[in-house]
Amino acid sequence: AVSSSSSSRARDDGARFATTPTTASRRAWTRAIETRARGDARAAHVARAQTPSAETKTEGRGPGGAGRGGGGSSDGDGDDEYVVDVDYPEWVPEFLRFNREDIATVLITFAVSLGFRHFVAEPRYIPSLSMYPVFDVGDRLIAEKLTYRFNREPMAGDVVIFNPPKTPKTMKVSNEVFIKRVVAVAGDTVQVKRGELFVNGVSRGKELKLEPIKYQYGPFTVPEGDVFVMGDNRNNSFDSHVWGPLPKNRIIGRATAKYWPPNKIGGLPSYAAASVGAPELK
Repeated sequence: AVSSSSSSRARDDGARFATTPTTASRRAWTRAIETRARGDARAAHVARAQTPSAETKTEGRGPGGAGRGGGGSSDGDGDDEYVVDVDYPEWVPEFLRFNREDIATVLITFAVSLGFRHFVAEPRYIPSLSMYPVFDVGDRLIAEKLTYRFNREPMAGDVVIFNPPKTPKTMKVSNEVFIKRVVAVAGDTVQVKRGELFVNGVSRGKELKLEPIKYQYGPFTVPEGDVFVMGDNRNNSFDSHVWGPLPKNRIIGRATAKYWPPNKIGGLPSYAAASVGAPELK
């Protein structure tokens, strides 16, 4: 019985030791828990430091913030990385691999440029002396395209750029761009005689003429839908006195101003309604 009681007491003491820790064991357990808690707190702090908050991400996309749009730090998780979302062939160089947004921007800019050149205005340069002294070789000008579409018809004195009509004498150059001055419109009678240009019997364009005209022409009446164009340098110009009148539908635009060279920037000289100093044609 004693033996049995001792054994039972021993088991109870053992059970009590297992379930009721001593003071030393309680202290060790407490220290372990505190150490683990400090470790978890430190890990959470590090994680928060490495992960940008929503506010930080928002600022990174605004002026002065981080990322491509601002001047802030570039240590983010990819805000500064240029993402190419198009599959290019291997032979395309890296510097030509744009994403869809940039491709759209380039295409829109190109389309606007072409539209402006086709419908509004375009630059041109002077390749010959046919319009000297008003235009010299190498001069550059702006030709606008709105006046004849929405405002008025070509009139005498206008400097126009155009494609020559398709005639036996212009077949090889009919797609090139010429620049001449309109000297007569539909219904006018043109004649060159005694070194002067006469329109409806009145001397025209003498103030822009370089020298007396050395050929004879006409009289010729300009048909409906056409204009008569000549170079200011009459003796060195391939114009209507050679290949005939110019259909208005071949006109591209009207020259309005020079922009090169710098000392010639500005508008074009005026064309008098009728020059004086030459005798009327009889």
